[in-house]
This record gives sequence, structure tokens and C-alpha cells, in this order.
Amino acid sequence: MSKNIVAFSGIDGCGKSTQIEKLSRYYDDNDIKYKVFWVRPGSTPFILFIKSIARFFFRSLPKAGRSEQREKLMKKSKVGRLWFYLTFIDLIYIFKIKTPLTVLLGHKVIFDRHIFDSIIDYQIMLDMPVFDTKLVKMLLGADKNIIKIYLEIPIQDSIDRCEQKWEPFPDTEQEKIIRDRLYKERITGFNYTQIDGLSQPELIHQSIMSLIKGN
Repeated sequence: MSKNIVAFSGIDGCGKSTQIEKLSRYYDDNDIKYKVFWVRPGSTPFILFIKSIARFFFRSLPKAGRSEQREKLMKKSKVGRLWFYLTFIDLIYIFKIKTPLTVLLGHKVIFDRHIFDSIIDYQIMLDMPVFDTKLVKMLLGADKNIIKIYLEIPIQDSIDRCEQKWEPFPDTEQEKIIRDRLYKERITGFNYTQIDGLSQPELIHQSIMSLIKGN
């Protein structure tokens, strides 16, 4: 195999989990060591630890989970900007330190969501145009030696599929619309292979294996 890292992107219900499961099974069957990283800003063990400490000392902070209070705090206060910088540093650690070390130790890496997805998370949660900042452009432009898969499905199919499965942090319908628009507007030029997420899962897997094997 020519590439050590495979990243999956797309809106909820596009089939990321299914394809990660198939790729993991392939690695298992061929005795290939690998790690699966699920990445979402603010949800890594380090940031969750920081949050728990902050909530202990500042009782006025909103509880974990979505709420109107949390939305206002993230978008209209310095807390949101501080959260951005802390979580962004955490992402740099994951993508630029932890991942290369994992590969160096002989593992393949599978990403359930990648840098692009995280930047869209910031756009939605903070309501700020982070795509055009120099730091974000640098981070997005540096991940070239990776197989990046964008599984595309219509929004209504995403809604229908999500009603039948559990999502840890589901987008609202409006957030799905925004996320879908940002993918379509921004993904060109970042070396993503776009695949129809409505195709048969096995056919999608075959296409991905062709990319991994360099066919």
C-alpha cells in the first residue's frame, strides 16, 4: 500500500462508519496494524478534561450537551474564542504530532472526520469565517499525503438515515444544510475523492481499496 492514512468526510449518515468498518476488517484480515481516530473539536479526552475542570470552578458554565445558553456563550463571548484556540491547538497536536508518530510506529491510520470536517464545525458552532484565516489555510493545505474520501448524499437521505441510527453529536437540519453547502463550496482543491454515498456499500469499499492500492 502506498498511503498510510485514510480520512473519511461527509454529513451525518453518509456512510463513514460503514466504510471504516469494512476497511478495518480488511486490515484485520491481513494482519495490518491500524488505529481509528474520531475527531471533533472539543470532544477529545484532553479538552473534555479541561471542560470538567472549568465547570467545577465556574458553576455558571452550561452543562455538557447542546443548549441555548451554550450556543450564546460560544458565539457571543470571549469564551468561544478561547475554546477555539484551545481546541485548535489540540487538533494541531492530533494531526501533526500524534498521527505521524502513530504511522512511525508502524500503524495505518483511519480518520472518522478529518481537518476539513473540524473547520466546518468551527464555522457552525462559532459562526465565524475561520476558513479564510492564515492558520486554517496552512493546516488544510498541509495534509496532502493522505487518501481523503468525501461521501456525498442528499440532505433528506441524511435525515432519513439518522432517524434509524444513533449519532453522538447530531447536526440539526439547518446545520446539515450549512455543512453540506460548505463541503460543496470549499472541498475543491483539497485533494478529496468524491464518492456517491448512495451507492452500494460494497462498491464504495471497492473504490476505496483501489485508491489505497494505487490502482
